[in-house]
Amino acid sequence: MIDQMTQERLNTLRAPFPDDAVSLKPVYTGSYEYGAEYDGGGRIPESAWGKCDVCGRYHALPAKHLRYVGHARITERLNDIDPEWDWRPLAVDSDGVPIIRGGSMWIELTVLGITRKGVGDAGSKIGTNATKEIVGDAIRNAAMRFGCGLEMWFEQDDDDAYAPLQEPKESDSKAPFLLVVRPNATKAQKRLADVLAALSDGDAIDAAHSIYSEFGRHYYELNQREVDAALEFLDELHAEDPDDCEVIKI
Repeated sequence: MIDQMTQERLNTLRAPFPDDAVSLKPVYTGSYEYGAEYDGGGRIPESAWGKCDVCGRYHALPAKHLRYVGHARITERLNDIDPEWDWRPLAVDSDGVPIIRGGSMWIELTVLGITRKGVGDAGSKIGTNATKEIVGDAIRNAAMRFGCGLEMWFEQDDDDAYAPLQEPKESDSKAPFLLVVRPNATKAQKRLADVLAALSDGDAIDAAHSIYSEFGRHYYELNQREVDAALEFLDELHAEDPDDCEVIKI
């Protein structure tokens, strides 16, 4: 039976993270190349690599983007809730070193006297960086069992794979402005999209390109603080126009 004080602290642990704490992790969803030289596995084709319009990074495409909170933010939340929280590997060798099998390690995370299991892997990292990544990933995974960041796991269920998107060119005056509103868009990004939707097609295209020039990222990639700055930036550039533009959800 969980007492009221413990339940309140667990509720705080489950509170959603602010937009600026959430990052996007690209996961390749395309086809692989297979051959004997790959030791029975597959390799991402070299032609798949390119600049992503979603996260602004260079990675294999097409990809879906998973929302996640980094190890440091999870640790900060755990420290706030229970300064005595701890984790231990589920298995160790004769020297007491945690056992990693198949690139993964199982752990037990104890918070507020409650223990739950989690598993972590290193992704594509190797060496010492791989070990650190495994530990951090395992703690994030186990913390999710307590509800920490759980809302992002729900959102990933409907996160579709997509290739980079191209906005209409300024020179194409007849092209309608297609407003990008992604399934995992933050409230701040949706707020900025609503402002762009209130502009005429031409002004919306100009505003989108102006935001990209000013901030180095597309309007649908900005975090909460950047959105606030972008709105102030647009106030200086454009007056509101009641004309509607087409909104598509992707």
